[in-house]
Amino acid sequence: MPRTARMKSSTDFYHVIARGINHERIFNQPREKNNFIRILKKYLKKYDVELYAYVIMSTHFHLLIHSELEVLSGYLAIVLAEFAEYYNYKHNRNGHVFQNRFKSECVENMQYFWNCIRYIHMNPVDANLVKNPMKYKYSSIKEYEVEEGQIIHPKAIALYKETFSDFDEYLNFHDKNYKEIFLDTPEEIELQQQKIAMAILIQESHRLGVQSPKEVIERQELRDEYKRKIQSNLRVSKRKTERLYRNVKRCIIGK
Repeated sequence: MPRTARMKSSTDFYHVIARGINHERIFNQPREKNNFIRILKKYLKKYDVELYAYVIMSTHFHLLIHSELEVLSGYLAIVLAEFAEYYNYKHNRNGHVFQNRFKSECVENMQYFWNCIRYIHMNPVDANLVKNPMKYKYSSIKEYEVEEGQIIHPKAIALYKETFSDFDEYLNFHDKNYKEIFLDTPEEIELQQQKIAMAILIQESHRLGVQSPKEVIERQELRDEYKRKIQSNLRVSKRKTERLYRNVKRCIIGK
């Protein structure tokens, strides 16, 4: 079956993700994360790629990259190939390390650009690895704090300084809720949807002035409207809406 052609971004910004084959923890050790970062940096100038954000998790990574699409493909191909060679040698194994080819989505406006950076930096928090994104070593957020890009491009630092008055404002921005769904593994997308469904419930309880979110779930007319808003905001099927609702209900009232 032929591969689907990648969508071309009008801004040349792309959010990129790749995961280990069979959900393997290919970045399980600090040395593996550090070596992957080293490889990312090694080929940046050669391929004329600008990196604006990254995070290296245990099973996958996220990058926000500015590049022509053809250049991006060449850059990622050599980065993933070199890391796979390193990983197979270290673990005395053969075969594929990454699952299929990398995935990418277009970043078409500045609102999505900043929300995407926030999502990338908050990955370790959302995965319950740390409580504060500053506590995670393998992301680009500290490069923004010191205003010196070790891997991210100087243009990223310049844009950050134009947009935020200081790092405290930038860090506070990371705490805000958002309702976009970002490219990720299927499991992480499910968690994103779950988080947004919960945020919609809280928002509805505030809008209606009820005593607690539990009341929205317990009153049928409010519950039906809440479900409609889940389906409308997340653009999911009725079946998926019901599953998200049941999960939210379980969190709120325990059944």
